[in-house]
Amino acid sequence: MPVVQVTDEQVGAARPQATRPVARLVPWFIPVVVAFLGLASIDVPVLDAARYALYFAACVVLPGVLLMRALWRSTGNWAEDVGLGAVVGATYQMAGWAVFTALGWQRWLLVWPLFVLLCFAAIPALRRHWRIAQPGPLPLAWTWGLVVAVSVTVGGATVGAMAFHPPPPSGTAYYPDLLYHLSMLNELLRSVPPQLPQVAGDSLDYHWFANADMAGAVDITRLPAILVLYRLWLVPLLVVALLVCATLARIVSRTWWTGVLAALALAGPQLGLLLHARVDLAPPLSLLSPSQTFGLIAGAAAGVFLIEALFRGSKSKGLWVLALAVAVVGGGSKPTILPILLGGVGLSAAYLLVRDRKLPWRSIVAGALLVVAAVGTMLTLAGSTSGSEIQFLAVVKLQSGYHAATGEQTLPGVGGWILPSLASGKLLTVVGALVIFGLLLISQAGAAAGFGLLVRRTTRQDPVGWFLVGALVAGWAGYLLVDHPSASESYFVRSVVPFGLAAVGWLAALAVRGHRRREIGLVAALAAVSAGLFALILLAARATRVGPSDRLWAVARPLLGVAVLVALLIIAWWLLVRRPSVQGRWSRLAGLGVVLTLVTILVVPCAMEVAQSLYLRGGSRSSTFSSKQWRIYPDEVAAALWLGANSRPTDVVASNTYCRPAGSQRPGCDARGYIVSGIAGRRTLIEGWAYTNQGMANQGVGGLRYTRQPSPWPERVALTNEVLTAPTRQLLQRLRHEYAVRWLYADQRDGPVSPILNTLATLRHTQGLIRIYSL
Repeated sequence: MPVVQVTDEQVGAARPQATRPVARLVPWFIPVVVAFLGLASIDVPVLDAARYALYFAACVVLPGVLLMRALWRSTGNWAEDVGLGAVVGATYQMAGWAVFTALGWQRWLLVWPLFVLLCFAAIPALRRHWRIAQPGPLPLAWTWGLVVAVSVTVGGATVGAMAFHPPPPSGTAYYPDLLYHLSMLNELLRSVPPQLPQVAGDSLDYHWFANADMAGAVDITRLPAILVLYRLWLVPLLVVALLVCATLARIVSRTWWTGVLAALALAGPQLGLLLHARVDLAPPLSLLSPSQTFGLIAGAAAGVFLIEALFRGSKSKGLWVLALAVAVVGGGSKPTILPILLGGVGLSAAYLLVRDRKLPWRSIVAGALLVVAAVGTMLTLAGSTSGSEIQFLAVVKLQSGYHAATGEQTLPGVGGWILPSLASGKLLTVVGALVIFGLLLISQAGAAAGFGLLVRRTTRQDPVGWFLVGALVAGWAGYLLVDHPSASESYFVRSVVPFGLAAVGWLAALAVRGHRRREIGLVAALAAVSAGLFALILLAARATRVGPSDRLWAVARPLLGVAVLVALLIIAWWLLVRRPSVQGRWSRLAGLGVVLTLVTILVVPCAMEVAQSLYLRGGSRSSTFSSKQWRIYPDEVAAALWLGANSRPTDVVASNTYCRPAGSQRPGCDARGYIVSGIAGRRTLIEGWAYTNQGMANQGVGGLRYTRQPSPWPERVALTNEVLTAPTRQLLQRLRHEYAVRWLYADQRDGPVSPILNTLATLRHTQGLIRIYSL
């Protein structure tokens, strides 16, 4: 039978009452079991996992759902209410965390969510929000689609990315970004506003809202910060991410199955994690960048609230509160979020102005509020943006194969207004850069296909379409124009993925009208085969070695996979669109070329990730993260944990562990050492300064990356070295009185430690080559 578009208004009537609520509830036990089994496989105690699950359900989701229903309404079903409600609950908890931490009442934070639950239980006017007043349950097929997507994502995250990163003291090497986030988490457990853990006394200039959310979880659950960051925090947020993105897609298209499509598009690439451990999840989700995951969720939820407030006729003032509060949380989590939302509101406002020939005051007010929020977060929270420049296509620099194809070695953050390889004028270099850029577009096609909304008249005449296009324009503008020292402009296009998937789902819903499910399934299978062949050929081409002189082959080999993909699409399009005279059931496929293209776009990332994982599985890669650069010795970890357990949270430590690997404390060393500020969780006189704004601003000086630049606080480095190598009573008094230092963590791998310290300070702990003194 033909596929029809089911709108929100039809959603309740489209499903007979025979589908009982229990039939929609039971499938959700599958991802719960997957999550617990996955966490158990990486040695997370069952009781700790259960405690965190109870916390998230009772202190984040339930208060958030109740507040959302009171301020706005229910979506009509519990699954979508849980997704959006979790974001509202996290926003509410962050406000409580800030107040309680500033007052020093962190251990009483549990009172904050319980207050909401008690109010909604005790006040008669609020009790009705415990139930859905106007149920609009989604089809059972939607439930199963989301269950499959969530199970794949959670399973892949636990047995893949998390297993690859064992927490201290389990491993021998630790990815520096995780230790950096651990240092901020520990700082946010003790102070508001926070200090910079690596430079005690300076303010923390970073988008730290994700870490504040973790801090609230630690305060309530009393679980170790290391366990929360490395193992527990991400799991429920992955579920929320898929639910929120599915809700955005359904609300945009008013078609239930587009939500399933969006969730599966996010989950598909994570299949590779089930085949082989990798450094991180497939974008746009991330373990190594909690700010990206948290910001993406908040941005997508804010998009839902803004669309409802601006274009769907909602007159609820509480909805404006939700939209603005969640948008601010998104901006405090990732600097990319508010520009994307501003792009959506701005372009849709321009369309309404042209169409109606009058000022769209609701959009103007929303835009003004977002501008205020953006300015506020940029001035107080943005962080890690120093060293950024404007350079067209700078993101291509760090793509695989770029240096081999172009021979160009310019560092990110330097090199002028245009990608140097394009400005060189050399034919082979320019072609090589364009080929790499083409592959980049293919890998990000899911975030680009949404521009197809401008092609269809139906979507061009809907302000929601212009909202999505505006968000995409803002995301791609940041992606293609910003040149960040660590290529963090990639977060622009990752953050806009939910809006791109919503747009693709909307286009697909319009394209399949009048076609049978069997026909659509045939086209989808053809697209999957094309994408799989493309991924395998491209992977085989990349696997071949390229010498320094093989520039032509380095440029040509990626084109093999692209050529196969384009050829298959052209042939399929010709069969489906250009030959309507073909007789029999094949004639029914005419016009499904759009669906073929859209499905291919969604399947390509999944096929490439799975093919890459199969390739790695046959290699010699370790099942856990290992690196000589980031190796941390057992005595370093044990001593840091002892220091954390035997010092006060606000104590300051002087340490010589600011560079990695151990023993590299010399000019040009990699300044991403976070043993004391991360593992011990204590403020330091000076530790790894690479990720500070002051450090990143020096990108390219002397031809060095920001990670290898000298310290912007040379006096602190000099004082630390002098205290450890040639200590005097006057130097120790200076440490104590000027910088409030109470501890010395001396690693003999990183330089000599004078025996005179034994007479000037108290030796409190010895662990291998580590000496810990108290002042």
